[in-house]
Amino acid sequence: LLDSEDKSLESAVVKVINPDEQCDGSLELQASSSSLVVKEILQEAPELITQQLAYLLRGSILFKCMSLEADKITEQQEKVLSILEEKFPDLPPREEIISVLQETQFNPQGVSIEEVMLKDLKEISDGEIKVAISTVYMTLEVRGNL
Repeated sequence: LLDSEDKSLESAVVKVINPDEQCDGSLELQASSSSLVVKEILQEAPELITQQLAYLLRGSILFKCMSLEADKITEQQEKVLSILEEKFPDLPPREEIISVLQETQFNPQGVSIEEVMLKDLKEISDGEIKVAISTVYMTLEVRGNL
């Protein structure tokens, strides 16, 4: 369901992809939402993936992988990344993208504290009590200056 401010977009929604529903119960890490979206587009309408979209989606998948412990990439994520890289060989090397993502991940310059808090907001509710949790990445040097 869309929030009230997004209700006007409801007619444009074609499908909802929920990573939690895609989990097969194995011990493999949960796939990123982006890799599930790419997989779906590749199956249903591969012609929709342009180089620009591939760049964006690939960056999102690499960011998810980079955020995990030991930079683990699931088999599904590797498969999707490989397909995008084969289809668009001019995409920058993975290492270059990861390097840029790592540099900007800890650089709060130009970003408000509200934007940082909303970026990875997760809400949990038992019906009566609502709890919001955010992940904020920062170096110890930055933390010391707050």
